[in-house]
Amino acid sequence: MKYRMIEGIDKPLSALTYGTPGPAFVGGQYRDAAFRVYDLAWEAGFRTYDTAHSYGAGEETLGAWLASRGHRGEAVILDKGCNPGQKGCDDVFSAQTIREQLEESLRKLQTDHVELYILHRDDPAVPVDTIVEELNLLKKEGKILRFGGSNWTMERVMAANAYADAHGLTGFTVVSPAYSLVEYIHDPWGGSVALSGAAQQPYRDWLTENQMPVFCYSSSARGYLSGKFRTDGTKPIEECIRPEPIMEYDAPVNRARLQRAEKLAAEKGCQVPQIGLAWLLHQPVNLFPIVSPTSPDHIADNVKALALSLTDEECSWLLNG
Repeated sequence: MKYRMIEGIDKPLSALTYGTPGPAFVGGQYRDAAFRVYDLAWEAGFRTYDTAHSYGAGEETLGAWLASRGHRGEAVILDKGCNPGQKGCDDVFSAQTIREQLEESLRKLQTDHVELYILHRDDPAVPVDTIVEELNLLKKEGKILRFGGSNWTMERVMAANAYADAHGLTGFTVVSPAYSLVEYIHDPWGGSVALSGAAQQPYRDWLTENQMPVFCYSSSARGYLSGKFRTDGTKPIEECIRPEPIMEYDAPVNRARLQRAEKLAAEKGCQVPQIGLAWLLHQPVNLFPIVSPTSPDHIADNVKALALSLTDEECSWLLNG
Protein backbone atom coordinates (compact mmCIF):
# COMPACT_ATOMS: atom_id res chain seq x y z
CA MET A 1 0.00 0.00 0.00
CA LYS A 2 1.06 3.58 -0.57
CA TYR A 3 0.21 6.47 1.75
CA ARG A 4 -0.28 10.21 1.46
CA MET A 5 -0.92 13.07 3.83
CA ILE A 6 -3.54 15.76 3.39
CA GLU A 7 -3.64 19.02 5.26
CA GLY A 8 -5.64 19.00 8.48
CA ILE A 9 -5.31 15.26 9.14
CA ASP A 10 -2.32 14.20 11.23
CA LYS A 11 -2.14 10.59 10.06
CA PRO A 12 -1.41 9.03 6.67
CA LEU A 13 -4.23 8.07 4.34
CA SER A 14 -3.95 4.91 2.29
CA ALA A 15 -3.85 5.57 -1.45
CA LEU A 16 -6.91 3.32 -1.77
CA THR A 17 -9.93 3.77 0.49
CA TYR A 18 -11.84 0.73 1.71
CA GLY A 19 -15.54 1.13 0.97
CA THR A 20 -17.83 -0.33 3.62
CA PRO A 21 -20.15 -2.08 4.28
CA GLY A 22 -18.11 -4.23 1.93
CA PRO A 23 -19.47 -7.78 1.87
CA ALA A 24 -23.16 -7.99 1.00
CA PHE A 25 -24.03 -10.08 4.02
CA VAL A 26 -27.30 -9.69 5.87
CA GLY A 27 -28.74 -10.62 9.23
CA GLY A 28 -26.63 -12.06 12.02
CA GLN A 29 -23.84 -13.12 9.66
CA TYR A 30 -23.04 -9.56 8.65
CA ARG A 31 -20.79 -8.48 11.52
CA ASP A 32 -18.54 -11.54 11.63
CA ALA A 33 -18.17 -11.55 7.85
CA ALA A 34 -17.42 -7.83 7.78
CA PHE A 35 -14.86 -8.17 10.59
CA ARG A 36 -13.01 -10.87 8.62
CA VAL A 37 -12.88 -8.74 5.51
CA TYR A 38 -11.86 -5.58 7.38
CA ASP A 39 -9.04 -7.55 9.05
CA LEU A 40 -7.79 -8.61 5.64
CA ALA A 41 -7.99 -5.04 4.34
CA TRP A 42 -6.06 -3.75 7.36
CA GLU A 43 -3.35 -6.39 6.87
CA ALA A 44 -3.06 -5.25 3.24
CA GLY A 45 -2.44 -1.67 4.41
CA PHE A 46 -5.83 0.00 4.11
CA ARG A 47 -6.07 2.82 6.65
CA THR A 48 -8.94 4.90 5.22
CA TYR A 49 -12.49 3.58 5.53
CA ASP A 50 -15.60 4.94 3.84
CA THR A 51 -19.05 4.59 5.42
CA ALA A 52 -22.34 6.48 5.58
CA HIS A 53 -25.39 7.14 7.72
CA SER A 54 -27.52 5.50 5.02
CA TYR A 55 -25.51 2.25 4.97
CA GLY A 56 -27.73 0.42 7.44
CA ALA A 57 -25.50 -1.43 9.90
CA GLY A 58 -22.36 -0.17 8.16
CA GLU A 59 -21.32 2.53 10.62
CA GLU A 60 -22.08 0.45 13.69
CA THR A 61 -20.14 -2.51 12.31
CA LEU A 62 -17.13 -0.41 11.34
CA GLY A 63 -17.12 1.29 14.74
CA ALA A 64 -17.31 -2.02 16.58
CA TRP A 65 -14.48 -3.44 14.47
CA LEU A 66 -12.22 -0.43 15.03
CA ALA A 67 -12.88 -0.54 18.77
CA SER A 68 -12.36 -4.29 19.07
CA ARG A 69 -9.06 -4.16 17.17
CA GLY A 70 -7.75 -0.95 18.74
CA HIS A 71 -7.30 0.60 15.28
CA ARG A 72 -9.14 3.91 15.70
CA GLY A 73 -5.94 5.88 16.37
CA GLU A 74 -4.48 4.89 13.00
CA ALA A 75 -7.67 4.74 10.94
CA VAL A 76 -9.06 7.62 8.89
CA ILE A 77 -12.87 7.61 8.71
CA LEU A 78 -14.71 9.10 5.77
CA ASP A 79 -18.35 9.34 6.81
CA LYS A 80 -21.25 10.54 4.70
CA GLY A 81 -24.58 11.96 5.81
CA CYS A 82 -27.65 13.81 4.57
CA ASN A 83 -28.83 12.02 1.45
CA PRO A 84 -31.77 13.92 -0.06
CA GLY A 85 -33.07 12.89 -3.45
CA GLN A 86 -31.83 9.32 -3.53
CA LYS A 87 -34.50 6.77 -4.36
CA GLY A 88 -36.06 5.47 -1.16
CA CYS A 89 -34.55 8.16 1.09
CA ASP A 90 -36.66 10.88 2.71
CA ASP A 91 -33.84 13.01 4.16
CA VAL A 92 -34.59 16.73 4.38
CA PHE A 93 -31.57 18.78 3.30
CA SER A 94 -30.99 21.06 6.26
CA ALA A 95 -28.46 22.02 8.92
CA GLN A 96 -30.58 20.17 11.47
CA THR A 97 -30.46 16.93 9.47
CA ILE A 98 -26.70 17.22 9.07
CA ARG A 99 -26.11 17.72 12.79
CA GLU A 100 -28.55 15.03 13.91
CA GLN A 101 -27.20 12.44 11.49
CA LEU A 102 -23.55 13.22 12.27
CA GLU A 103 -24.11 12.92 16.01
CA GLU A 104 -25.89 9.61 15.49
CA SER A 105 -23.08 8.43 13.23
CA LEU A 106 -20.44 9.32 15.83
CA ARG A 107 -22.27 7.23 18.42
CA LYS A 108 -22.44 4.28 16.04
CA LEU A 109 -18.78 4.67 15.08
CA GLN A 110 -17.77 4.89 18.75
CA THR A 111 -15.72 8.02 18.18
CA ASP A 112 -15.90 11.72 18.98
CA HIS A 113 -14.96 12.86 15.48
CA VAL A 114 -14.44 11.78 11.89
CA GLU A 115 -11.55 12.97 9.78
CA LEU A 116 -13.65 13.46 6.64
CA TYR A 117 -17.33 14.32 6.58
CA ILE A 118 -19.06 14.28 3.20
CA LEU A 119 -22.60 15.38 2.39
CA HIS A 120 -24.01 12.36 0.56
CA ARG A 121 -26.28 14.25 -1.84
CA ASP A 122 -27.39 17.80 -2.52
CA ASP A 123 -30.64 19.69 -2.90
CA PRO A 124 -29.84 22.60 -5.24
CA ALA A 125 -33.06 24.34 -4.19
CA VAL A 126 -31.60 24.92 -0.71
CA PRO A 127 -29.17 27.86 -0.33
CA VAL A 128 -25.66 26.88 0.70
CA ASP A 129 -25.35 29.46 3.48
CA THR A 130 -26.82 27.60 6.47
CA ILE A 131 -25.24 24.37 5.27
CA VAL A 132 -21.74 25.88 5.18
CA GLU A 133 -22.28 27.58 8.53
CA GLU A 134 -23.39 24.33 10.20
CA LEU A 135 -20.42 22.43 8.81
CA ASN A 136 -18.11 25.12 10.17
CA LEU A 137 -19.74 24.84 13.58
CA LEU A 138 -19.22 21.07 13.56
CA LYS A 139 -15.60 21.60 12.57
CA LYS A 140 -15.12 24.17 15.33
CA GLU A 141 -16.59 21.68 17.81
CA GLY A 142 -13.97 19.14 16.69
CA LYS A 143 -16.51 16.65 15.35
CA ILE A 144 -15.18 16.83 11.78
CA LEU A 145 -11.75 17.79 10.45
CA ARG A 146 -12.46 18.31 6.73
CA PHE A 147 -15.76 18.36 4.89
CA GLY A 148 -17.20 18.38 1.40
CA GLY A 149 -19.77 16.81 -0.88
CA SER A 150 -20.22 13.49 -2.63
CA ASN A 151 -22.86 13.86 -5.33
CA TRP A 152 -22.40 17.61 -5.66
CA THR A 153 -21.90 19.43 -8.94
CA MET A 154 -18.95 21.73 -9.50
CA GLU A 155 -21.30 24.72 -9.53
CA ARG A 156 -22.70 23.90 -6.10
CA VAL A 157 -19.26 23.20 -4.60
CA MET A 158 -18.04 26.52 -5.97
CA ALA A 159 -21.12 28.26 -4.57
CA ALA A 160 -20.46 26.80 -1.13
CA ASN A 161 -16.83 27.90 -1.27
CA ALA A 162 -17.73 31.39 -2.51
CA TYR A 163 -20.07 31.79 0.45
CA ALA A 164 -17.37 30.54 2.82
CA ASP A 165 -14.78 32.93 1.39
CA ALA A 166 -17.15 35.87 1.66
CA HIS A 167 -17.87 35.15 5.33
CA GLY A 168 -14.46 34.10 6.60
CA LEU A 169 -15.43 30.43 6.84
CA THR A 170 -13.94 27.14 5.69
CA GLY A 171 -15.32 25.81 2.43
CA PHE A 172 -15.47 22.36 0.90
CA THR A 173 -12.00 20.81 0.79
CA VAL A 174 -12.89 17.30 -0.42
CA VAL A 175 -15.37 15.72 -2.83
CA SER A 176 -16.52 12.16 -3.48
CA PRO A 177 -18.29 11.70 -6.84
CA ALA A 178 -18.36 8.57 -8.98
CA TYR A 179 -15.42 8.21 -11.36
CA SER A 180 -14.08 5.36 -13.47
CA LEU A 181 -12.73 4.52 -16.91
CA VAL A 182 -16.29 4.01 -18.16
CA GLU A 183 -18.91 6.75 -18.39
CA TYR A 184 -21.96 7.01 -16.16
CA ILE A 185 -24.83 6.53 -18.62
CA HIS A 186 -27.96 6.30 -16.46
CA ASP A 187 -28.74 7.17 -12.83
CA PRO A 188 -31.19 4.66 -11.29
CA TRP A 189 -30.68 6.12 -7.80
CA GLY A 190 -31.40 9.82 -8.34
CA GLY A 191 -29.11 12.77 -7.63
CA SER A 192 -25.86 11.00 -8.54
CA VAL A 193 -22.85 12.93 -9.86
CA ALA A 194 -19.96 11.39 -11.82
CA LEU A 195 -16.69 12.88 -13.12
CA SER A 196 -16.53 10.73 -16.26
CA GLY A 197 -17.34 11.99 -19.74
CA ALA A 198 -16.64 15.08 -21.82
CA ALA A 199 -19.35 17.12 -20.11
CA GLN A 200 -17.47 16.85 -16.81
CA GLN A 201 -14.11 18.02 -18.19
CA PRO A 202 -14.51 21.48 -16.55
CA TYR A 203 -15.10 19.81 -13.18
CA ARG A 204 -12.03 17.61 -13.59
CA ASP A 205 -9.95 20.60 -14.68
CA TRP A 206 -11.09 22.61 -11.65
CA LEU A 207 -10.31 19.75 -9.27
CA THR A 208 -6.92 19.27 -10.89
CA GLU A 209 -6.09 22.96 -10.67
CA ASN A 210 -7.00 23.04 -6.98
CA GLN A 211 -5.66 19.54 -6.24
CA MET A 212 -8.68 18.95 -4.03
CA PRO A 213 -8.69 15.38 -2.67
CA VAL A 214 -11.25 13.28 -4.54
CA PHE A 215 -12.48 10.05 -2.94
CA CYS A 216 -14.18 8.59 -5.98
CA TYR A 217 -16.75 5.85 -5.57
CA SER A 218 -17.64 3.28 -8.24
CA SER A 219 -13.97 3.22 -9.24
CA SER A 220 -14.63 -0.18 -10.86
CA ALA A 221 -18.07 0.94 -12.06
CA ARG A 222 -19.89 -1.16 -9.45
CA GLY A 223 -18.51 -4.33 -11.00
CA TYR A 224 -18.77 -3.43 -14.68
CA LEU A 225 -14.94 -3.38 -14.69
CA SER A 226 -14.61 -6.34 -12.30
CA GLY A 227 -13.75 -8.84 -15.04
CA LYS A 228 -16.78 -10.96 -14.17
CA PHE A 229 -18.36 -10.00 -17.47
CA ARG A 230 -16.14 -10.31 -20.51
CA THR A 231 -16.86 -8.95 -23.94
CA ASP A 232 -15.31 -12.07 -25.47
CA GLY A 233 -17.16 -14.47 -23.17
CA THR A 234 -20.20 -16.63 -23.74
CA LYS A 235 -22.24 -15.56 -20.71
CA PRO A 236 -24.66 -12.65 -21.13
CA ILE A 237 -23.97 -9.66 -18.91
CA GLU A 238 -27.13 -10.31 -16.89
CA GLU A 239 -25.61 -13.57 -15.60
CA CYS A 240 -22.36 -11.90 -14.57
CA ILE A 241 -23.12 -8.68 -12.70
CA ARG A 242 -26.02 -7.08 -10.84
CA PRO A 243 -28.77 -5.15 -12.65
CA GLU A 244 -27.75 -1.73 -11.23
CA PRO A 245 -24.32 -1.45 -12.89
CA ILE A 246 -25.84 -2.69 -16.13
CA MET A 247 -28.33 0.19 -16.00
CA GLU A 248 -25.61 2.65 -15.00
CA TYR A 249 -22.85 1.69 -17.42
CA ASP A 250 -23.76 -0.76 -20.16
CA ALA A 251 -23.56 1.08 -23.48
CA PRO A 252 -21.53 0.70 -26.69
CA VAL A 253 -18.94 3.30 -25.65
CA ASN A 254 -18.32 1.44 -22.39
CA ARG A 255 -18.34 -2.02 -23.96
CA ALA A 256 -15.55 -0.77 -26.24
CA ARG A 257 -13.55 0.56 -23.27
CA LEU A 258 -14.03 -2.69 -21.39
CA GLN A 259 -12.84 -4.63 -24.44
CA ARG A 260 -9.70 -2.48 -24.64
CA ALA A 261 -9.11 -2.96 -20.89
CA GLU A 262 -9.37 -6.72 -21.38
CA LYS A 263 -6.81 -6.59 -24.19
CA LEU A 264 -4.35 -4.43 -22.26
CA ALA A 265 -4.73 -6.61 -19.15
CA ALA A 266 -3.86 -9.68 -21.21
CA GLU A 267 -0.80 -7.94 -22.63
CA LYS A 268 0.41 -6.88 -19.19
CA GLY A 269 -0.47 -10.11 -17.41
CA CYS A 270 -2.86 -8.47 -14.96
CA GLN A 271 -6.59 -8.16 -14.29
CA VAL A 272 -9.19 -5.81 -15.76
CA PRO A 273 -9.89 -4.11 -12.39
CA GLN A 274 -6.18 -3.37 -12.06
CA ILE A 275 -6.20 -1.67 -15.46
CA GLY A 276 -9.21 0.41 -14.39
CA LEU A 277 -7.55 1.50 -11.15
CA ALA A 278 -4.22 2.19 -12.85
CA TRP A 279 -6.04 4.37 -15.40
CA LEU A 280 -7.68 6.34 -12.59
CA LEU A 281 -4.43 6.80 -10.71
CA HIS A 282 -2.77 8.11 -13.88
CA GLN A 283 -5.24 11.00 -14.08
CA PRO A 284 -4.08 14.43 -12.90
CA VAL A 285 -6.96 14.68 -10.42
CA ASN A 286 -5.90 14.13 -6.79
CA LEU A 287 -7.64 10.77 -6.44
CA PHE A 288 -8.11 8.34 -3.56
CA PRO A 289 -10.23 5.62 -5.24
CA ILE A 290 -12.75 3.77 -3.09
CA VAL A 291 -12.73 0.00 -3.55
CA SER A 292 -14.65 -2.81 -1.83
CA PRO A 293 -12.86 -6.13 -2.44
CA THR A 294 -14.12 -8.96 -0.23
CA SER A 295 -11.62 -11.79 -0.74
CA PRO A 296 -7.89 -12.02 0.02
CA ASP A 297 -7.05 -12.33 -3.68
CA HIS A 298 -9.16 -9.35 -4.70
CA ILE A 299 -7.74 -7.21 -1.91
CA ALA A 300 -4.21 -8.11 -2.99
CA ASP A 301 -5.07 -7.45 -6.64
CA ASN A 302 -6.36 -3.98 -5.81
CA VAL A 303 -3.18 -3.10 -3.93
CA LYS A 304 -1.03 -4.41 -6.79
CA ALA A 305 -2.70 -1.88 -9.09
CA LEU A 306 -0.73 0.84 -7.27
CA ALA A 307 2.45 -0.53 -8.83
CA LEU A 308 1.00 -0.79 -12.34
CA SER A 309 2.15 2.06 -14.56
CA LEU A 310 0.34 3.07 -17.74
CA THR A 311 1.67 5.48 -20.33
CA ASP A 312 -0.19 8.54 -21.55
CA GLU A 313 -0.73 6.74 -24.84
CA GLU A 314 -2.18 3.65 -23.16
CA CYS A 315 -4.55 5.76 -21.05
CA SER A 316 -5.71 7.69 -24.09
CA TRP A 317 -6.23 4.47 -26.05
CA LEU A 318 -8.26 2.93 -23.22
CA LEU A 319 -10.53 5.95 -23.28
CA ASN A 320 -10.86 6.70 -26.96
CA GLY A 321 -9.40 3.80 -28.91
